Amino acid sequence: MNTRYHLKLENGQVLAFEVLNKKGIDPAELNSYSGIPEWVNLECEQCSVCPFTTKDTTYCPAAFELQDVISQCQKLVSYERVEFSKETKTGTTTTQADMQTALFSVIGEKAISSACTVLNSRQWSLDYYSIMTTPENMFFRSLSTYLVRQFLIGSRDGEPDFQLKGHIDYVEEIISVFGNLLERFRYISGEDSTNNAIVRLVHSGQLLLLERDEWIEELKNKMDR
Repeated sequence: MNTRYHLKLENGQVLAFEVLNKKGIDPAELNSYSGIPEWVNLECEQCSVCPFTTKDTTYCPAAFELQDVISQCQKLVSYERVEFSKETKTGTTTTQADMQTALFSVIGEKAISSACTVLNSRQWSLDYYSIMTTPENMFFRSLSTYLVRQFLIGSRDGEPDFQLKGHIDYVEEIISVFGNLLERFRYISGEDSTNNAIVRLVHSGQLLLLERDEWIEELKNKMDR
């Protein structure tokens, strides 16, 4: 089954979002849709690491996947409390959070599951994506994902990077994509919840890079105990 998120607002309204796995889908398939807002166009704040041109697709695959989140949440404020649920094939997890924190997780997972090839190369790790995400959680997930990928490369007679030389580039690509998504959102967001959720994703990635060496040293110390 597809992952589903539910956000129950203080007024009783429930917002529902479904995460669809678009990995492997040709982004050109998106061209058949009409009535798509301008901020979704590929050339609107296109990120520097984007592998596509307008010959490939009219729309940014990640932005395309976030239309429903933006349309339903752009007038909501960051500090509103919500009951936040995530439903997967293994069950449902529910917690209390502010709107910004909930959207942080929803936007992150929907974007990573989109047809954006930069983001969906990380999609295979989403089975281990927790309902509440922190910079530390992002660090451990990105590091473990990167190391497993290197192990698999080595198992296929490739050259694995167990020295983590490419890990920084791996994270910086994600920061670049979410940074440009933020610029897209600023075209249309009426309030601050969606903007702040993206800001938090970008800042979390930047914090990950700043604290990366220290967190790796902490891991080494824990292993030596």
